[in-house]
Amino acid sequence: MSGWDFESGGSERTVEFTKFAEGITNIRVVDDVPNIRWTHWMPQIKRSVNCPGKGCPICQIRSQQKANKMDYTYSMSRRFSLQIINRNTGKLEIMEQGITFFEDLRDVREMLMEDGKTFEDADLIVRRRGSGKDNTSYRIDIGKEKPLSKEDKDLIANKIDLDEYFKPTTPEQITRLLNGESWEEVMYEDNDENEEDFCLE
Repeated sequence: MSGWDFESGGSERTVEFTKFAEGITNIRVVDDVPNIRWTHWMPQIKRSVNCPGKGCPICQIRSQQKANKMDYTYSMSRRFSLQIINRNTGKLEIMEQGITFFEDLRDVREMLMEDGKTFEDADLIVRRRGSGKDNTSYRIDIGKEKPLSKEDKDLIANKIDLDEYFKPTTPEQITRLLNGESWEEVMYEDNDENEEDFCLE
C-alpha cells in the first residue's frame, strides 16, 4: 500500500458485496476480467477460506475421505468475482456468483463485443427469480448504453485489487483454524506484530 492517505486501513477498508433482491437490479461491470478462486466452507468457524492449492490441509482431508468412501466434512466451491456499480444502491460493490451466472455474463460480453462495445459502454439488467437455494435463477440482459458519468468514474477510482483481496489462505493458517484457533487470532496476528515492530516510544 502506498499513498498519502494515512488513515486508510488497507485491508480494513469496508467492502460492499452485491445482494441481488428478487426482481430487477441494474449494474455496470467495471472490471475487465473476473477473479476466480476455489473456496472451502469451514462450518466450525462459519466462514469460507480461499484454497491455496498445493499443500492445502482441507484438500488433503477431502482426498483421504474420498479414498475411504466417507462423506466430505468440508465443501469446495468455485467462486467468481467482479466489481460493479450497483445502480440500485449507487455503490461500488463486489459481485460474487457461481459459474452459471458468469457463463451467462460471458455470453453478454460477447454480444457487446460483436457490436464493438465493452462492459464499460452499457448497463446490464439482472433479473432474479426466486429466493431460495433451489428455486433461484438469474437472467442478464443488456440495458441502457451510455457513457460513464463523473460520479461513476469517482466510484471506479476506488476499485480494489481483487487478487490481493481474495489472496489464498496459507496452509499454515488453515492448519491453525483446523486446530481450533479463532479467525481473529489467525488472520490478524501478523498485523498486530507489524504494528508492534513500528511502535514509536
